[in-house]
Amino acid sequence: MSSVGADVGLRERKKQQTREALHRAAIHLYLERGPDSVTVNDICAAAGVSRRTFFNYFDSKDDAVLDWNEEQSGGSLAERIAARPADADPLQAVHQAIRAGIRRLLEHPTWRERQQLVRQNPRLAPMAFANNRRTQASIAEGVARRTGLTADDLYPRALAGAAHAVTRTALAQWNPEDPGSELLAILDTSFEMLASGFAAP
Repeated sequence: MSSVGADVGLRERKKQQTREALHRAAIHLYLERGPDSVTVNDICAAAGVSRRTFFNYFDSKDDAVLDWNEEQSGGSLAERIAARPADADPLQAVHQAIRAGIRRLLEHPTWRERQQLVRQNPRLAPMAFANNRRTQASIAEGVARRTGLTADDLYPRALAGAAHAVTRTALAQWNPEDPGSELLAILDTSFEMLASGFAAP
């Protein structure tokens, strides 16, 4: 690697480390004090950066808490769906791509805490919902790539809507505060129900 490439790589790692430090500080302060008792200055102090640096990464303190970086779940969901084995049908491909992403997220140190915060603080829900819309659009794009359709065609949109709904239901059923609550098992069962056409139990 050239020295220029190494310098660029180092800068990107430092940027990601700063972003992650701000995100973790925001999460921990929100859990400790509650959202209304935390300021941007508090987050900056905890992360050891300036306000100017904070606003280079986030638009608000809530944005820092609900930070969504696709790399945390293994990159673009559309790309991961498209890259699943060719013999997998579209629903299987979506299920396995979402499962792999969630498995990776479960290893992230703040993901469970972020889920808890959204449940405990309804005012965070609108921003989380915006992330959900992006996720559903990414599913539709991945299905479109596998089927040769466009993301606006009915099949990719309908499959994406159904898959996203069962994923959200699995997340709602899961208890992030209970170590015994197995999100991946709940997710698998939810997709099995969808694949069966929701046959009566």
